[in-house]
Amino acid sequence: MKMLRGLAAVAVLAGASVGLGVGAAAPAMADVPVMQGEYNYVSEGQTGVWTIYPTCVPVVGDLREPLYLPVGCTLHVGPSPGLSGGDARQTGGLWTFTTNKREGMKCPDGSFAPTTEEVSFNETSGTRRILHTGVCGLQPGMIEVPFTLSFKQPLPIPVDQYPLICEPGGLRRCF
Repeated sequence: MKMLRGLAAVAVLAGASVGLGVGAAAPAMADVPVMQGEYNYVSEGQTGVWTIYPTCVPVVGDLREPLYLPVGCTLHVGPSPGLSGGDARQTGGLWTFTTNKREGMKCPDGSFAPTTEEVSFNETSGTRRILHTGVCGLQPGMIEVPFTLSFKQPLPIPVDQYPLICEPGGLRRCF
């Protein structure tokens, strides 16, 4: 009886491994679209154009095939007059970057004080948080500015989203 159970268990495991394709390469995920192009930026009284292009590295997965996921990407956001740019990473489903501005805020006496901008966005909208410390005789504070994004046009020069070549198998070192 124990022998029959053992043979049954081996048969089930063998069938499962064949069904899962053990020993064969798993198909890579289809390319997930990542923001790329020129986007119109519109917020309260401010407009501009962000130029966005990605640089991605295939995620390792199970070492058989690279997985092309946005989690392995950085979006390079080009600044526009009056708007900060930066390198955004995906966090909690939003692309985020932080920029320090040496002259981000004008004080009542006409001098300038530093600020930090935290920008979070997706394909259609986002929020800019402008943070300042207790400078200019003011209390520390934060201003939240919502904005919308809309696709304007593709980039003038195509960008290779996955510029790195990763070696097959092993640790998948990329170069």
